[in-house]
Amino acid sequence: MLRTLLVGVILVSAIVPDASCGGAIVPPVGQVVRAFAPVGSYAGHWGVDVAMERGSTVRAVADGVVTFASAVAGVRTVTIFHGGSLRTSYSYLDSITVATGDRLLAGDALGKSGTDHGVGALHVSSRVGARYVDPALVLSCSRENLRLMPVYR
Repeated sequence: MLRTLLVGVILVSAIVPDASCGGAIVPPVGQVVRAFAPVGSYAGHWGVDVAMERGSTVRAVADGVVTFASAVAGVRTVTIFHGGSLRTSYSYLDSITVATGDRLLAGDALGKSGTDHGVGALHVSSRVGARYVDPALVLSCSRENLRLMPVYR
């Protein structure tokens, strides 16, 4: 068990910028209305939902390359590869203004927010390799948010 938890700390440490991230991370603006809450291997909520007025500009949280910009099960989604093995995805988009292969800087617009269940929202998820991790860890400029976390297999 300790080995698994230790791997989780190392994994998160590798993706969270140091305290001097100097604008390298641009978190979405809005209140988190649904937290990261994965359950088992396939159930639960594998990202965070941020309240946003429909039509708000959605921005890349960090520099990267767009690897996906289309719909998944009818929901417009953009995925950005940030290097290493870190990817972030943005869903519930009303429109997409980027294309696969586009290079983005932190803060560049990628689309406009849409709705989820009739409420203005943005879903943000983050993955390290194939594993989903709490976006709050990725979006923080401080290592103070590090915590032991299980590594899902």
